[in-house]
Amino acid sequence: MDNRRVIAPVTAALLLLLLAGATAGPALAAAPPAARSHARALATPEPDAEAEAEAAERQRIVDRTTDALTTPKRFRLKRGGPVLRSVPGRPDQDTNYLGKGKSNANMNEYNDFARDPNQSQWCGFFAAAMWGRRGLPADPGSSRAWRTGTGGRWHPYAADRLPRPGDVLMWAGRGTAGHVGVVAAVSGTRVTTVEGNTGYHNDSIARQRYEWTGAGPVLKDRTKTIQGFASRF
Repeated sequence: MDNRRVIAPVTAALLLLLLAGATAGPALAAAPPAARSHARALATPEPDAEAEAEAAERQRIVDRTTDALTTPKRFRLKRGGPVLRSVPGRPDQDTNYLGKGKSNANMNEYNDFARDPNQSQWCGFFAAAMWGRRGLPADPGSSRAWRTGTGGRWHPYAADRLPRPGDVLMWAGRGTAGHVGVVAAVSGTRVTTVEGNTGYHNDSIARQRYEWTGAGPVLKDRTKTIQGFASRF
């Protein structure tokens, strides 16, 4: 068989597909199988490796928040005391209480058991652990550092610009008071977070839900206002 007689129709059909652009649909259906396969390969965009890597890392952050909320975590009730383990789901399924009874110890595995008294407010250290300790501000224990220490990855609050899962929300009050929480899900204007140093006796890992509208997410104590969110990427 003369191979030129087979190659010529395939080549002609392929050229027709490339020149036709948006009208290539009918021509693609009529082209020989070899030409259709090659044309589809040319038309399929290469996957965005960077976007895929970011999506995978965001999912890992969300997975860490789920683990933090649902599995036992280590804490102490007093300095040098025995290391205890939390019981997730007490008093509710949205809480992992790192304490016992009515204690408010604030000494746990996220803040290195508060060996430094300045580490007792541990929401920032919790967020740092959820980020895998990568891309952090220099002082992750300071809530405000998530705004001032993340450069172009900081996004001031705007009602029409929602965070994405894996981002860290930051609230600020008077003086140095602040709070941060890790975004676990976004659905419409509903933003769900998992936060440390919050919830039951203010010494829990807890799931919280906010509306991203108007003045923005409001904390229960209403002493701090939303400032925006930091991204790891």
